[in-house]
Amino acid sequence: MSKIKIAIIGCNNMGQKHLKTLRENFADRAEIAGILNSTEASSARRAVELNVPYFKSLEDITKDKVDAVIVSTPGPTHTKIGEKLLLKGIPCLIEKPLATTLEGCKRLMAAAKVGNSLIVTGHTENYNPAVERLKTELQAPITKIEAIRTSRNAGNKTGISAVQELMIHDLAIVYSLLGDDLKSTKTTKRPDLSWENHAVAEMEYKNGAKVKLEALREDKDIERYMKIEDAQGNKFRIEFMNRSLYKNGKLLTEGGNSLQNEQENFLNCVEGKETPKVNAEEATNILKLCLKLEQNPSIIEYFKTYQVR
Repeated sequence: MSKIKIAIIGCNNMGQKHLKTLRENFADRAEIAGILNSTEASSARRAVELNVPYFKSLEDITKDKVDAVIVSTPGPTHTKIGEKLLLKGIPCLIEKPLATTLEGCKRLMAAAKVGNSLIVTGHTENYNPAVERLKTELQAPITKIEAIRTSRNAGNKTGISAVQELMIHDLAIVYSLLGDDLKSTKTTKRPDLSWENHAVAEMEYKNGAKVKLEALREDKDIERYMKIEDAQGNKFRIEFMNRSLYKNGKLLTEGGNSLQNEQENFLNCVEGKETPKVNAEEATNILKLCLKLEQNPSIIEYFKTYQVR
């Protein structure tokens, strides 16, 4: 069987990770048909650095040249790029968030339907072996979840809140465990930081489960963990940096490669062997959860100001 020809759009940070993971784990199944960055000059330069072909424009990426595309550009560009590819009938793995608006999500799903194509959404933590094991271990209703996720790139100005940029990873896990049947939400931050760099979300579900998530971009040691308690008194802890899961202090699983698992699901979907583990409908609901948390008037006012600076 011939290899799956894959294009990568946005081959810098996350896109380069996708390229590396494909080369190291799926060289027998996939080949890089080319990359595309925001400009032809940037694409050409990166192609030389990475030893891959490149496309001059989005219009050059056609179904006769590629079998699938990985879209790893900034979130606000996902709708425009993904829509054009999906209408051509090209399967897409679109990095999180699927889009930054609900209208964008709807347009992508409509394009996939018209083009008879498919969308896999890159909520990588949902492919984390520790998260997958947690779901098999849970035998009683969840009563409490707490998590923190930090990043060092405090100076990176994206115009996107810490909720959508960073917390979304943990929100995707919470959604897969508890859904969106919320009773109340509250979003706050440290007074010395902007909404781009910090957010604390507190959620109470109608079944009584309580969730508190923190996202922080600051020049400090990285922390990324989640604690889960169930109605039987079991205490689970996920350490995201090494993909380990503990239950009542006992190590259950450690290691693995979340991005590799994500890509394997995508390749299997392209070959018709599987369905998306995180489909477009679920990704849309995760975005809805982000947007609900961003309804804090202070966040809205901050980003209105940001957009006119």
